[in-house]
Amino acid sequence: MHFTIPLFERRTTNVASVTLGLGPSTRSRAGRHPERVQRLLIEDLRALFEKARAAELARFEMPRGIRLEKVRLELSLSGAGSGERRKVSGLCPVVLEPRWASEHERIVFAYHPIRQGDAAPIRDDLPLDEQLRALFQAAWAELDDDEIAQLWSRGKERITTLSFSCTPRSALADLPDRPGDDDTGADPAFRWKKRRGLKVLPSLGVSLTQRAAQGSLDAGVPRSPQREQLALLLGAGRAQPVIVVGPPGCGKTTLIHRAVVDLLEADGYGAHKNLDRARDVVAVSGRRVIAGMSHLGDWEKRGVELVEDARSRGAILVVDDIHHFGRIGRSRQSERSLADFFRGPLSRREIVMVGECSPEAFRLLEQDAPAFAALFTPLFLPEATPSETFRLMVREVRALEQRHAARVSPYVLRTILDLGGSLLSAQALPGKAMDLLREVVRAPAAEPARGDAARGPRPVGSQDVLRLLSQKTGVPRLLLGGDEPLDAGALEEELGRRVIGQPEAVRAAADLVARIKAGLVDPRRPYGVYLFTGPTGTGKTELAKCMAELIYGSASRLLRFDMSEQSGPDAPARLIGDRYAPDGLLTQRVREQPFSLVLLDEIEKAHPSVHSLLLQLFEDGRLTDAAARPAHFNHAVVVMTSNLGARARPSLGFGGAGLPEARALAMAEEAAQEVARAVREFFPPELFNRIDRVVPFRPLTPEVAVRVAEKELDRLLCRRGLAERSVFVRRGAGVAERIAREAFVAEDGARSVKRFIEDEIGSLLSDALTRGAPAAMQLLRIFTTAAPGPDHGAASPPFSLHREALEEAEPAAAAWALAPLMTKPLGALTAELSPLLEFVGDLERSDDLARLSERIRYHLAEHGRTAAEGSAAEEHAEAVYNLDAMRGAIRAFRERIELVQRRSGDDEEQQQLDLEVRRFGYVTVGEDAWSRSRVRLFHRRHQPRPPRRPAKQEVLECIAEGHALRRALRTVDAPGQHAVLIELLRAAHLDEAPAGGAGGAREEGLFEALARAYGEAAGEVDGWAGAPAGRAPSGGRRAPELEQGRGTAGLDAMLSRGAELLVLSVVGLCVLDFFELETGAHVWTSLARGPEVVRVRVLPARPGLSPAGAVREHLERQAAFDEAARQGRALPPNPAALLPVVRRIRFDPPRQQGRAAPIEIEDYAMGFAEASLARSLSQALAPLWLLRMSREDVA
Repeated sequence: MHFTIPLFERRTTNVASVTLGLGPSTRSRAGRHPERVQRLLIEDLRALFEKARAAELARFEMPRGIRLEKVRLELSLSGAGSGERRKVSGLCPVVLEPRWASEHERIVFAYHPIRQGDAAPIRDDLPLDEQLRALFQAAWAELDDDEIAQLWSRGKERITTLSFSCTPRSALADLPDRPGDDDTGADPAFRWKKRRGLKVLPSLGVSLTQRAAQGSLDAGVPRSPQREQLALLLGAGRAQPVIVVGPPGCGKTTLIHRAVVDLLEADGYGAHKNLDRARDVVAVSGRRVIAGMSHLGDWEKRGVELVEDARSRGAILVVDDIHHFGRIGRSRQSERSLADFFRGPLSRREIVMVGECSPEAFRLLEQDAPAFAALFTPLFLPEATPSETFRLMVREVRALEQRHAARVSPYVLRTILDLGGSLLSAQALPGKAMDLLREVVRAPAAEPARGDAARGPRPVGSQDVLRLLSQKTGVPRLLLGGDEPLDAGALEEELGRRVIGQPEAVRAAADLVARIKAGLVDPRRPYGVYLFTGPTGTGKTELAKCMAELIYGSASRLLRFDMSEQSGPDAPARLIGDRYAPDGLLTQRVREQPFSLVLLDEIEKAHPSVHSLLLQLFEDGRLTDAAARPAHFNHAVVVMTSNLGARARPSLGFGGAGLPEARALAMAEEAAQEVARAVREFFPPELFNRIDRVVPFRPLTPEVAVRVAEKELDRLLCRRGLAERSVFVRRGAGVAERIAREAFVAEDGARSVKRFIEDEIGSLLSDALTRGAPAAMQLLRIFTTAAPGPDHGAASPPFSLHREALEEAEPAAAAWALAPLMTKPLGALTAELSPLLEFVGDLERSDDLARLSERIRYHLAEHGRTAAEGSAAEEHAEAVYNLDAMRGAIRAFRERIELVQRRSGDDEEQQQLDLEVRRFGYVTVGEDAWSRSRVRLFHRRHQPRPPRRPAKQEVLECIAEGHALRRALRTVDAPGQHAVLIELLRAAHLDEAPAGGAGGAREEGLFEALARAYGEAAGEVDGWAGAPAGRAPSGGRRAPELEQGRGTAGLDAMLSRGAELLVLSVVGLCVLDFFELETGAHVWTSLARGPEVVRVRVLPARPGLSPAGAVREHLERQAAFDEAARQGRALPPNPAALLPVVRRIRFDPPRQQGRAAPIEIEDYAMGFAEASLARSLSQALAPLWLLRMSREDVA
């Protein structure tokens, strides 16, 4: 029997529902979720109705015309037991329920939905509020104020209906039992058997029909003709088992959800709202059926109960892992699986199942359980076309923009279809495009919005899609986007620094990166299939690591497989799995990380059966494991290494060094042909023809060995033990040449050099670290020792160490007037502006300004008198310029203080004006009990825009500038105060600054941050000169190349490429006094990269000395020092010697642009320490510059 019950529902923070019109049988429930509240009410009412007598069921009929009214009442209530009266008022919800007194007369009863016992008939000829006032004044007299407050209208209130079905008690059950009355022939034991409740279905499954009724089931956009076909199979008189087959992401789940909605509409749910009258569709899982079943026969018992539940309810079971039914349930004791168990009920149509799987999984099911698979009607769902996907994305964008307060650019959809469709090949359209669209809209913005932009919708553009794809795939944004060009020359240069002496191999790797950038790779095959051939130790594995970093952003994307371990006949089973271990080594790792470089090391040692697997991998870009799960390689680079033909050829190392150049080239060409012949003989033709490129690696030469020694030595000096102890190591001149001369063996390649460095240099450093005196920071310099002569008996060690401890600088004899004001609020700081303004007024009236003007006149007169003398006239002209700049600075400072003070005082006036607008900007023209009409006289937008209030940083700058002017008055005449040369030297760095992907810019370190900060701190950069990284004298072998410029033109470009030495020329009022405390060593420590030390020297500018001249002087002194060290002579003063540490910084720059990260700064020269949040190092140094301006000398 079907029932419909009226329900009063109140929604506040929770949902409270109470039945209406049931009298003593009224039921109520409350909770956070309305669906759960209604479900609990249905259970309560079903239990009530099943016990009710047949004669009582008539009063449970829903009255037609019941409605909810809200009436404003003012009640005068008498207190319980006292004569005092109290008045309460509020908006009261009232239920008006019509009841038929006879066939021709209907009476309307009014009552409160929470106190339904206080009901009374309502007359149509009297006002409703008067009748309710009389009713509730009498009924609520004994209630206290809190109880009455619960009765007033709150939140959202409405009357809805609750529909369900149940089997009430039969009228025959009320008759007295007499033997022999039963003439039906039914078994007395089952005559009054109640409807059995569900046993396991509610705990094992989720009702998709209930979710569809609630509107929480995503049914997507209908796709024809698959929607009609599925509706025909499931909506027939006898539903058919169906399995939806399609690639991942094609919309199989959405199609099934659409079928659930269609079934609900076909059952007329929109009219009766009774889920008990609709066919139930329940999502179950095979693994949940056997979960917790440890004994033989346990899961079969649960399966029987599941079949009984589904048969009794006529439910359709939706199974998401149906392709595993042929294996789930099997054990050592039994071969029975879920497919064997459910085959009988499915064939008898006792239950109906709907499954979904991929084509590969469907074939696996047909192999494991052919009889079970034959019971299903396969419905094949193809991948959506780009045009269909675009329409689905447009529909989804509208919902996402409202849900996440975003504004999606139309170009986002095009970018997702173009790039996401090709990069995320493991899924099909529209799934991968829709998932990517939702993820990019939900992702946080790269730069958080500020000000007015923070209140509007967040814009989402194509760059957000590129950023997300780069994070998901590891491919740098430079290779994904077409806007930024790829610098092929810089790319080859970067690879050439990592892989030394192999220009042909470097060019091949750069060509692959360029093809990926241009989008010219075959989308159905791997990005590239390469075979690296050559002798051991020539850089084959190193180049593979470099390619992984450039293409995928990290060397961890290199998946290395040693093919010597796959030399047995079981190699294919180990790589792609077998029946007992379906997760193969190769397929599992590529499935986990499809964007990777697969390195098959020493491919000639693999078993011949592996070559058959490689044929499919190279041609189709995919492998399928034993569990029918595909592993896609079309976004991977496959690199094979081989030593074929390398062992039989003659050495071209030291033995070939003395040969003529033509003969050496001929031997190299002959060796290359020998390698090519050996490769062709080894690989089958069908496999060799699928290799994109065979890249030969040449044997190393002595010249290349020196560069290898430099690179490997730098790697040793960046290891964790040195970084943790803050020990910086610099190699002297001739160290790399000595290593190559004593260690290099052509047959072993670079490995002989690595072994020598580990044995000699590594042992030397470990002895120094374990036996030397500990220090907070220290610098070790490696020098070569003189080679022993023929008369010496024992050989001396080839290398020696020089230890140099880094000490903290002594604090300057100064105080910082701004220090106590840094933590004060803005209101307290604005109080300091008036004294500053008085100081400027006193200064303008003081004798100091008069003496300043007199000195200007003096220097003007002297300049005119010595105009013919050249240098003397130039000195007087410079003095006039500086003194006049001082006078102009005082005048500009006064104007700035007055402006800031005026803006800080306008706040009270603006508040008063806003108050006046709120009070008198409207006039009321009509008002009654329900509404009020007003006319606007003055709108806020007609007000003049108030001036922006000064920020705290701006007020601090004014105060600091005032202190700087006081100090400048005393030093403005000092010679050399207004022009300085700032020399920055990269003294030590325990980590190589990584590039930002393929051809990306160098990551900013301490050297670059200080250079930019000095250019913005004080004065102006008049010019600069520097020696690029790698060209400063590190061995005296390469001639230094200088870069220079006027102003700041070209400085950022030079810093992005990397510099070893930089000299800035800064001019401005008293810049020497400002920068002089920067002289010393600056140390930056970070968790993400090794420590960095930069030595800074601030020198007064000398006449005729330009930044380029200062750089050349330093390089000449460094060259002389290196030459003396190489020859073992007495060493002159080291131009790169470290100075005391003046500042130590602990900072890990934020990964996302615009975010802030913790930073700690200790300035030993200033005696200042601070911990704060900063987006960059330049931002963190800004407070130090303000403190520096407030310097006051103390005794």
